[in-house]
Amino acid sequence: MQLGERDDRLRSDPIRLALLGHAHRNALATMAVQAAAAIGVCLVAQPVERPFRLMWLAVVLALLAVRLFTDRLLGAALGGRLMADRLLLLARVHSLGLILSAGLWALLACVRIPQDSVSARYVLIIVLSALAGGAVGVLSPLKWTGRIYVSLILLPASLTLILNRGVDATLGVLGVIFWIVMIVGHRNNHALLVDALRLRDENRELLADVARRNHATLRLNHDLESSVRARTIELERMTEEAKVANRAKSQFLATVSHEMRTPLNAILGEGQLLAREALTPSQRSRLQVIDTASRAMRHLIDDVLDISQIEAGALRLRPKVFALATLVDDIQQIYRPLAEGRGLSLTVSLQPETAPFRRGDPDRLRQIVGNLIANALKFTRQGGVTVKIGGDDEQLTVSVSDTGIGIDAKDHETIFQRFVQVDSSSTREAGGIGLGLAICRELSEQMGGSLKVISARGIGARFDFSAPIPCVLASAPLAVAEDAVSDDGAPGSVLVVDDNPVNRRILAALMEPFGVECGFATSGKEAVEAWRRQPWDAIFMDVHMPDMDGVEASRTIRAEEIVAGRGRTPIVAVTASVLTHEVEAYRQAGMDDVLPKPVDASALASMLSRCAAA
Repeated sequence: MQLGERDDRLRSDPIRLALLGHAHRNALATMAVQAAAAIGVCLVAQPVERPFRLMWLAVVLALLAVRLFTDRLLGAALGGRLMADRLLLLARVHSLGLILSAGLWALLACVRIPQDSVSARYVLIIVLSALAGGAVGVLSPLKWTGRIYVSLILLPASLTLILNRGVDATLGVLGVIFWIVMIVGHRNNHALLVDALRLRDENRELLADVARRNHATLRLNHDLESSVRARTIELERMTEEAKVANRAKSQFLATVSHEMRTPLNAILGEGQLLAREALTPSQRSRLQVIDTASRAMRHLIDDVLDISQIEAGALRLRPKVFALATLVDDIQQIYRPLAEGRGLSLTVSLQPETAPFRRGDPDRLRQIVGNLIANALKFTRQGGVTVKIGGDDEQLTVSVSDTGIGIDAKDHETIFQRFVQVDSSSTREAGGIGLGLAICRELSEQMGGSLKVISARGIGARFDFSAPIPCVLASAPLAVAEDAVSDDGAPGSVLVVDDNPVNRRILAALMEPFGVECGFATSGKEAVEAWRRQPWDAIFMDVHMPDMDGVEASRTIRAEEIVAGRGRTPIVAVTASVLTHEVEAYRQAGMDDVLPKPVDASALASMLSRCAAA
């Protein structure tokens, strides 16, 4: 049979042609790996071994250059651009080049393995194994050429090792086993590739037949699918953009609120210090205005942080046993002055039949009821607000009703949305950023409860909250209020660590009435050094500081306490970063408690008592 006829047969066989195309596409990578491997085994050779290897390398590179040239011709022939009538010849030259390259590796193995150093020998074995392993995949299109290539790469080296006996003989036997595995792997890969190509061709034929029969239908379906796909992509993009914008908004608000706590700490701290001095009634009245405004600002910041934690799924409830009477007293103490300042009444009642002790999160419950009362006072011009607390043994119910302006039925769900207010005009009378009711709804749902509103324009509003907060026995341990001061007093010496001099001065001044002697450090590194120099009864540590932050400083102190056998010094994080995951990180670093900024004098008193009792 003439060569031209064989070329025609090759071109008429789509499987063989596809296999040859795969082999051509893999050729450049194969040659690059062989060149790198050849250079590598020459570089690791000992000086006495290099002359032969360099000559061998020159032959290898020359052969690779010839193979590269013929491979370019093969690519041109496959594309029908050049020597298309010599395709079979070029395919045979391609296979011959691979076999010759493998033969050069076989020559190197047979000649050098008995003479090379152990390290050079093992490097060569590793390289040969890698070349054979790679060939199982990249030479899978070439049925016999690939198997000859793998055999020339592995068998001569394995047989040479067997003839060397000893440990080398074991390696040689393993090499023969590896050769068998590689041959089987190459056979399987070749079969899989052929099957895949046949399946591809069958699918192409099937698709072509369907296309001929149903061209119009397919065109319509294609257009419809394209339209749906484009719309889906657009919706996904818009959804993702909305999520990104929402996350960015929450992160921005959390960052801003964090940065606002530092100056607010100075304002509240200085106000609390001024309140201890002898002031005229006029001065005390002005100071009260500053204090009220500052606490309102802190409340807004807390709302922003809460909503950020809720959106991040990081807000966690902390259930404990508490007394409902204490909750009632706290609410009246906080909100009755606000109501009286507006000329309104505030009535808080605990239903007689209600079990007095409950298990739940009293802080979050106080936050919900407080937000509802504050919202009611905000929209009530005359009359007052009534709070009724009741429920059965399993459910706790709270009803907050007012005589205010009321809410239209169409806005009953709108008021619970974040950053939304029913009256957003420039002339609205009530302030706020539209987070209070949203937080109440989120917290009630997280408790497994509900929050609903019953109202109409002009007749006031009533908010009904219920949640599974079960009753407990009176003998159960009760939660202690945060600002309760124990009889343990305060620690005698406290190390105050903060890079802000104003924060250091205010914290020390707030501790002064408790007889606390303060030392100071401006960074975590200074705090560690101060702790090493002398013992402290407690350390009040800022978190964000240059050089070494408070978390790292606490971790260092805890580690050195163990090594030195020193007692545990209470460490309190005094920080504006009080998100749930941040607080967990502080405790994992060894901090015992957290005092949020801005620092409140009553909370500080409670913290000092806990440190003294530690």
